[in-house]
Amino acid sequence: MGNVIAFWSPYHGQTGSSSNMVATAAVMAMDYVSHTLAAHTHYGISMVENAFLRSWRGGSGSASYFAQGIDSLETLARSKQLSSSMIKDYAVPVFSGSLDVLAGTQKPEKDLFLKMHEVTDSICQSARIAYDLTMIDVTSGTRNVLTNAVLESADMVVVSLNQNMALLREFFDHPPAVLEGKTFIIVLGQYDAGSRLTLTNIRRLFKTRIPMFAVPHNSGYMDACNEQKVVEFFLKRKYIQAAQPDYAFMQEIRRLTRGIYQSLAIDPNMYEKEA
Repeated sequence: MGNVIAFWSPYHGQTGSSSNMVATAAVMAMDYVSHTLAAHTHYGISMVENAFLRSWRGGSGSASYFAQGIDSLETLARSKQLSSSMIKDYAVPVFSGSLDVLAGTQKPEKDLFLKMHEVTDSICQSARIAYDLTMIDVTSGTRNVLTNAVLESADMVVVSLNQNMALLREFFDHPPAVLEGKTFIIVLGQYDAGSRLTLTNIRRLFKTRIPMFAVPHNSGYMDACNEQKVVEFFLKRKYIQAAQPDYAFMQEIRRLTRGIYQSLAIDPNMYEKEA
């Protein structure tokens, strides 16, 4: 049985939750043999979809939306016909055998899409059987019913924060209720190692033992997301050496992927690909 991981931020803005998940999914697929599904619950094309799927999209409009991606899974779940073996039929392979991406909704109205929360648990349960890991990028905050449904169903939450002291203080002084009883880790997106608010200092300041990781700001990576060249970006850096410019960035993403496995009580060495 696999695990569902929600990538979420309690705050709107510059936490980089979507780009954190894209990097995590890509490196997980490159370095490990586990089979991962990447999905999102944004209305319209999200960074997750745009970064991986290039120009892949079918027709638009109410006549065709139900034939693709996550909308198909909802239709099957509502009719109680969804099985784990079907999910891969509606996802697009990115790293063959390692990463599939599920396209987002093409429904003509947002309210129609939000009703998916009624069958979210059924879809997540089928995904657990079909994949080792299912990563879902959800909208920030807690006012979205679909976000809340995914957070409730998830086995683990990757909480995206940044180095904004006001947001950090708010989070640690008043932890979001949706995380109560949940396994979660913290990722600082768009991380600046030159800031005084380093990972070490944040841990010390807030006296926290919550596992905490960083995704450093990297212009080349963000360009790759915008240009739909994420797969190429990471493959070129698979065997990166310490003297090369993006070494620190790759090291931090790899720390994060291992940390996700460990937080799920899984030994990452079991899934690591041979060099």
